[in-house]
Amino acid sequence: MQAQEGVLAPPKKHSLIQIYNFNDLPLIAMNVARIGAQIPSMASELGGDSAEQSKSIIKRETVTALIGFGPMMWILITPDAPVRGGFRALCETEINGTEVPETDGDMFLYFSSENAGLNQILAERIAEQFGGEGNLIEEIILQGGEHSNIEKEKEKVLINGTNNLDTVQSSFALTQKFKVNVKPSYDLPQHRFSYKETSGTISYILTFSNKPAELEKNSENISCPPVSRGLFFLPSLDLLTSLRMGGIRMGSLAINAKWKE
Repeated sequence: MQAQEGVLAPPKKHSLIQIYNFNDLPLIAMNVARIGAQIPSMASELGGDSAEQSKSIIKRETVTALIGFGPMMWILITPDAPVRGGFRALCETEINGTEVPETDGDMFLYFSSENAGLNQILAERIAEQFGGEGNLIEEIILQGGEHSNIEKEKEKVLINGTNNLDTVQSSFALTQKFKVNVKPSYDLPQHRFSYKETSGTISYILTFSNKPAELEKNSENISCPPVSRGLFFLPSLDLLTSLRMGGIRMGSLAINAKWKE
């Protein structure tokens, strides 16, 4: 088992983060999962795409892709073997008198490259695969940032084989968007970004852990409330790849047959 490249590898100069929700998710969850499982291969092929290189816009470069699934999405595609450890959507709460929204998102996509155009091309190709069923609820274009060396702290991030062999080398991520420039003092590896919007400086923070309960605890132990947040399971590369075979809910009578028409 090995972790997804995007978990351990530090982000490159340009990052693109997207979070999707899907219409009729119980009907199409496995189809969406299969598309997600193809993304690392799509990212790898894109770097050597001669058609793109011929335009003299994109040199032969690579894009690192990281794919995550929200709690409801993962339950639907693995109903007999849900992730252990309290992986669940976080409810709406209140911090210092300000309402904080519940966690949202069925799929989390994180692309990084030395060329921003490469991230965008990959995102557009994936959007074509999702079609009208995918609703992009958050898109953040980022540059630079401050990044933990997750390779050195992977014992905090990657699931070991103690409880569930199927999820070895998988992880969890908490996304938080703040309207001000903040640096939460979590004792967990993070990627922190700041960027400008018309309302001022925005902070976007990704926090990684092998224990979703730790992410939940840290998400509420802050003085500044986020304006959006999500919680996602990041399957190991092996577990993600296995979804390409679509072993769950197959056939013309399957509940996801709507997308097979």
